[in-house]
Amino acid sequence: MVDLTALLEAAEGINAVISDLSQEKVSDILGPEGCYGNTTLGGTCHDFVSRWQIGVQNLVTDSNQVARRLALSAVAYSGAEHKSIGAISGILQRSAGSDPAAAQW
Repeated sequence: MVDLTALLEAAEGINAVISDLSQEKVSDILGPEGCYGNTTLGGTCHDFVSRWQIGVQNLVTDSNQVARRLALSAVAYSGAEHKSIGAISGILQRSAGSDPAAAQW
């Protein structure tokens, strides 16, 4: 059995993290290049953070896909569950026939 609530909560959790990451940039943790006491070190830190930001952006893009697919999976499982319930209900109604006692259980 698939826990639809867990799938949707996972998608929502991923979306919340993505929202947090989109509001803050990795570069926000840096100070001006001159505050590192060495121009080379400051430039190196800024280069590193620029690459780190690209990695975070890629992670966000991939996470969007994961969240989207989790939500789509929940919808698909829910639809299949409703179809199965409908099919089983139909079988039970047909098998009950005209016997009123059989239809009450």
